[in-house]
Amino acid sequence: MRVGSLGADLIARALDLSDAQAGAIQIALAWADDTGRVVATLADLRALLNDACGADLSASYGLVSPVSVAAVQRALLRLERGAPWAFGRSSFDPRDVSGVTVLTCGMLAAVPGLYGAFAAHVLESLYSGLGEIGDVAAPGLMVMIDESHLVFDGATPAVVRRIEQITRLIRSKGVGLIYVTQSPSDLPHVISGQLATRVQHALRGSTSHHLKALKAAADTMPGSITVADIMGLGTGHAIVSVPDSRGAPLPGRSVAIQRGRKELCSMGACIPPAVVESRPSTPDRPVDVVPKRKPRPWWHWPLAVGVVLYGAVLIGNMV
Repeated sequence: MRVGSLGADLIARALDLSDAQAGAIQIALAWADDTGRVVATLADLRALLNDACGADLSASYGLVSPVSVAAVQRALLRLERGAPWAFGRSSFDPRDVSGVTVLTCGMLAAVPGLYGAFAAHVLESLYSGLGEIGDVAAPGLMVMIDESHLVFDGATPAVVRRIEQITRLIRSKGVGLIYVTQSPSDLPHVISGQLATRVQHALRGSTSHHLKALKAAADTMPGSITVADIMGLGTGHAIVSVPDSRGAPLPGRSVAIQRGRKELCSMGACIPPAVVESRPSTPDRPVDVVPKRKPRPWWHWPLAVGVVLYGAVLIGNMV
């Protein structure tokens, strides 16, 4: 992805910067926009910061402190050493989403701030790149964000507010969001309050912290669900609550997962050809949210550097 496409808030999120350091990034990017300068790679951002520090921008943009720039440069060095492959000349494009799209982010998740910034960038790109279609019976695109607690751990209030806004409004663009995490308490309450469907798998408790999370999961599930109900769930079972025709949540009840072509077993490595071969079949239903494009071979997938997005037309199985 391109560094400049993230914006100052998400760059600061990826680099774990302070407010003053994020301000230096914001000034530098504003200067780059006004002068037509492209900021695609980490090297581009480093050069931009050096030039901004040497230029007299205080009258038009604000003071760029050499101390803040030096701290940002050190953070850039850590990111260059830890994830040099994360940024480039291409960026995420919603028009590339077709059928089942998997962005494998195993390496990206090793840098939690960068993973969170990329996930937020994907949501922002979908929200800004898709047109309004109004109230529809079913979404045309389902987006699953795995390990979604990484999106919010350490995120600034501004980033959380923006994700909350996107979560609330993106459904009018025919997009449904699925946040995948181990415990409901991993998500901010402003996010979990926007989610209509809940699938709760088994949780185990061996410490007071785990038991507190278990009680919170049971108390927030509609219906008379207890901690014992959640702890007693077996493999292939979950407690599910969905909205009724009026949008009110139905009481949670235990259901068994419908098995597909594969038997339940331990998961192996996520290899693109295997993922594509085992994907669920898509029902014959028109999908007009994302323009149709000829699917690319997996080795040409953009941003196959790291699993933020299962951009999937899974209407028949997920709705």
